[in-house]
Amino acid sequence: MPLRAGLLALALVLTAGTASSASSAFSASGGEAADTAKITPSLASELRRDGRATFFVRLKGRADLTSVRKLRRHSERAAAGYRALTAAAERDQRGLRRMLTAEGADFESFWIVNTVLVRNADAALAARIAARPEVTGLQRRQQVRRAPAAPASAAAKAAGPEWNIERIRAPKVWQDLGVRGENIVVAGIDTGARFDHPALLGHYRGRAPDGTVSHAYNWLDAMDNCPKLGKPAGVPCDLDSGGHGSHTIGTAVGDDGAGNQIGVAPGAKWISAAAGGVFLLQEGLLRSGQWVMAPTDLNGADPRPDLAANVVTNSWGWANWENDFFADMIDNWVGVGIFPVFGAGNSGPACGTTVPPGHGPAAYTVGATGGTDAIWNNSSRGPSALDGGTKPNIAAPGADIRSVSPGGGYAVLSGTSMATPHVAGTVALMWSANPALVGDVQRTRQILDATAVDASDLGCGGTAENNNVYGQGRLDAFAAVQASLPAR
Repeated sequence: MPLRAGLLALALVLTAGTASSASSAFSASGGEAADTAKITPSLASELRRDGRATFFVRLKGRADLTSVRKLRRHSERAAAGYRALTAAAERDQRGLRRMLTAEGADFESFWIVNTVLVRNADAALAARIAARPEVTGLQRRQQVRRAPAAPASAAAKAAGPEWNIERIRAPKVWQDLGVRGENIVVAGIDTGARFDHPALLGHYRGRAPDGTVSHAYNWLDAMDNCPKLGKPAGVPCDLDSGGHGSHTIGTAVGDDGAGNQIGVAPGAKWISAAAGGVFLLQEGLLRSGQWVMAPTDLNGADPRPDLAANVVTNSWGWANWENDFFADMIDNWVGVGIFPVFGAGNSGPACGTTVPPGHGPAAYTVGATGGTDAIWNNSSRGPSALDGGTKPNIAAPGADIRSVSPGGGYAVLSGTSMATPHVAGTVALMWSANPALVGDVQRTRQILDATAVDASDLGCGGTAENNNVYGQGRLDAFAAVQASLPAR
């Protein structure tokens, strides 16, 4: 999937190994055909080839978040959702965890999705796990390589809002409505961020009014990668030399107070989870997904769902469709009122190229436009290969976007990664303008859809008002915030 810029593009990396047979191990362990059928073909192949593998175990049962949605305050919803999800994981995983502990297995439990990661297990153990009645499936853990972003262009200092910020009419929100995203927290799941960049530091939730900084509950290095790059542990860094994560969070909230007005919602606060850098693993993304709902201290302890993000911007996609459990993660975010924004992907102009998990119905997915408002050529199109639904949901500026560079300056990048934080920032403006709307993901989507500027392109199907190139149309932040205001 060649990607020319922006999106955390993923191409599967396979690991070579020595041949062996897992079939006899399945039989010897007592696994019936119906049980081994729970093991996905790629995992079964790896077990036959290598004799051992690292894999995820999916469990039956899901937490019921129906009552959570009725709670009024965001902190209450996140706390109740966290309790329900962790209780469900404890209930459903208890027997499996006991078995794995007795076996001396290396494993990690997750609650944002009801799954357990088992590391370096042999085929016999895999078969015994598959035979358990509470287990619905075993799937191979995958490592993917992030394609590098396009080289950053030199960017001169701007004097005022960037063209893309003007195009969606965000400055009109600041000036006419007096709203800049105050009291809203935007989380980025990306490659991290340079927290002390002049356009980011003042908007970092970890910075106190007196200028002191605390990274606990505001920063997650999901795979402990910063020290591997020679950077201090426990201090935010950007794992991408091109500054992908810094760039995206800058577009959502950045402003240096000296003319570089690069962000949509400069009154909002940001936090960041670095899911990975050159390589991504599913557990890095799951750890990040849990942290967005229940941030932890720098040791991964003492979770605080009362500090959950309001909006999460996701400029990443997953290349494999074997068992897309990130859909459950998104559903659970929505269940507690966290708004999920995803990049559509950079595999256009072909139709049907929206990448997982942005291809799913719960993800609010963004295509990229350029300076003339025409769709960017590489912006992925729908329909969704998952369910045939219209994708993307909306389009926003994504070509030639100037934002933060990890070197301390500014750079220009293109991609649906760059479009995605425009929508995250707009949701921050909407929720800041009307606190009663905070957490109402469905109503917020409806407003974004209704206020988007129609752009007709039927090349991949749909209608003039809702098609598989622009979705509902081009983002209009001012119209969206106006429509969000409480009735007088």
